[in-house]
Amino acid sequence: MAGTEVSVMKELKGILATDNVKNRFNEVLGKKAPQFMTSIINVVSQNNQLKQCSANSIMSSALVAASYDLPIDSNLGFSALVPYKLKDVGYQAQFQIMYKGFIQLAIRSGYYRRMNYAVVYADELVSYNPVYGDIEFAKDFSNLKDRKSGDREKIVGYFAWFELNTGYRQELYMTVEDVENHAAKYSQAYRYDKNYHKKNSKWTTDFDAMALKTVIKLLLSKWGILSVEMQRALEDDQKIFDENGNAEYTDNPSGPVQDIDEPIDVFSEDVQEVPEEQETTEETSEEGK
Repeated sequence: MAGTEVSVMKELKGILATDNVKNRFNEVLGKKAPQFMTSIINVVSQNNQLKQCSANSIMSSALVAASYDLPIDSNLGFSALVPYKLKDVGYQAQFQIMYKGFIQLAIRSGYYRRMNYAVVYADELVSYNPVYGDIEFAKDFSNLKDRKSGDREKIVGYFAWFELNTGYRQELYMTVEDVENHAAKYSQAYRYDKNYHKKNSKWTTDFDAMALKTVIKLLLSKWGILSVEMQRALEDDQKIFDENGNAEYTDNPSGPVQDIDEPIDVFSEDVQEVPEEQETTEETSEEGK
């Protein structure tokens, strides 16, 4: 494994040193290209699973992130390179936009006057009507205790809203159960973790971040004004790209789920072997994964 990691890092540095790759990054990032290219090496060197991914998949996913001008340091919350282990292929890096990335793209479009998102705690929610989509929050938060306690058991849902420059306003609230059902339906990685009591997927290592991403992504895709860049981002999110720019969605692919041997997360250090399942999936992609 150590030999593989050294080989990938060496190959990655070699690819980044070529004029062709330098020119491609310069075309999309200009003066920011050298800093972004350095960040690729830093991100990969700090994650053992990424160091086992093919150098081409890392570079291809990084180029997609660069095309959106989103940093790939997952600690910043804009985008990330997430490793997946594919059966008969090995580890491949997947491009993933995080919730701050979608907010950033929406702001850049110039269509939105205001927008925000939040985790919702039990004592903050007065009422919610899922039929009409009406939601009422407490007026005075000064005496509320659940958020201050930091107790995750008190979280009841996730909320996002925006207001366009035209004055049009839209909001979306999803209960914890709503988000869990969505993840179970559209994320194979989450289903695997739930079935085998593992914590390899970001859905299980950072549920709140994925829940906020789901609410924001669904809100924008259903009711927002989508710039060309945002439309492309909704399509590219959570795909693996090859050196020719061809993309494949891996978390919930068509065909038997055993096509993916092991869904893992960039924040997890434990690698687990996944028993083959007989379940098949009907959806090939969906907006909130």
